[in-house]
Amino acid sequence: MPKITVLPANVSAEVPVGELLLEAGEKAGVEMEAGCFSCDCGTCAVEVVSGMENLEDPTPEELNVLDSWNKDPEKYRLTCCVKIKNGDVVIKAGH
Repeated sequence: MPKITVLPANVSAEVPVGELLLEAGEKAGVEMEAGCFSCDCGTCAVEVVSGMENLEDPTPEELNVLDSWNKDPEKYRLTCCVKIKNGDVVIKAGH
């Protein structure tokens, strides 16, 4: 099973393939920030420290939201709409 690690709390949890980043972070014990839960507002943006290749590719909607927040999609993702496809992921929560 993939493992999510959330910084700066430095907590981890094993999660099933297909788990949303938002839910994975909460399973690790971190109250994740989120607003719309529909890939629209951008409040759930997190920095992906490692494991970007283990996440689903961004949708055009996610890219638009990241662009509106001036967040590089090579480094940031929206936790409410991105699923872990395989392997470990390390994220840094908070803006």
